[in-house]
Amino acid sequence: MHNQETIYILGSGAVGFPLAAYLTNAGRNVVAVRTSRNDVPKSTINVTVQDGANRVTAPVATISLSNLTNLDGTLVITTKSYTNPAIALLLKERKATGPLVIMQNGVGVERPFIDAGFAAVYRCILYVTSQPASEFQFSFRPITASPIGIIAGPEAELAQSVEQLNTHGFPFRAETNIQKEIWKKAIINSVFNSICPLLDVDNNVFVRDEATTDLARRLVKECIMLTDRLNIGLSESEVMQQIMRISTGSKQFISTLQDIRNGRQTEIESLNLEIARQAASLQPPLHLPQTELLGKIILAKSALHRKTAER
Repeated sequence: MHNQETIYILGSGAVGFPLAAYLTNAGRNVVAVRTSRNDVPKSTINVTVQDGANRVTAPVATISLSNLTNLDGTLVITTKSYTNPAIALLLKERKATGPLVIMQNGVGVERPFIDAGFAAVYRCILYVTSQPASEFQFSFRPITASPIGIIAGPEAELAQSVEQLNTHGFPFRAETNIQKEIWKKAIINSVFNSICPLLDVDNNVFVRDEATTDLARRLVKECIMLTDRLNIGLSESEVMQQIMRISTGSKQFISTLQDIRNGRQTEIESLNLEIARQAASLQPPLHLPQTELLGKIILAKSALHRKTAER
């Protein structure tokens, strides 16, 4: 019965559409919700996911958020984190009742939903790589099962959400220490989403270039100073191992590089810059100059590309 509840996936992109395809293929009721368009009537599109030798094509129901009034199922947030204040307000206006599962990069991205009064909020830390080949076709690879943990809400609802979202092609698992996972992935993303766009290279660069790997290690070491102060319990070695695991066997362009090339806003505010802000807010303050500088350069590069795209 539980698996027949509707899953609303907000954000139809490199994460949202592959997730919708795998869930639809597994017999779940799924609606992909477009949050950036006001003129999308309810329709069905075919989404194709290429996962190595496996190819999945599934019909996915889509509709714009502005045309959706009934939101009584699980809400999965895969939009960019900078849209969260607006998304939280829209969901509150539409009296959304189901649990929220936030699948985004960064630190503190759940704050707008907590502030809006949502009672059941869960964070999912994605360990996948996904790159669009076209609007409805994606090259996708799971690295490992993506953990989901509690920000607010009951454990029973967490277990139900994991069961509802889990498939063989896009696996999930419950995680009791989600804060450790949040910070681990935030540091990993701060490496990939600053170094790769600045060098204009794919995410395999850390495997093939020792100097770039050393730069990543320096960035990780700096961020671990913050997680040590916060008693998160991370080590430099486990973060670097995950960076190398993600980089191995993959030659995809990281989302921030794709956003910059397409003249779109990036999520760097929730990554390097938020990490640096949180460090600076401690007493006594902790300064992370490399993390902050790389974030500011990405912010400037993104702004320049957006200005060029608008001309």
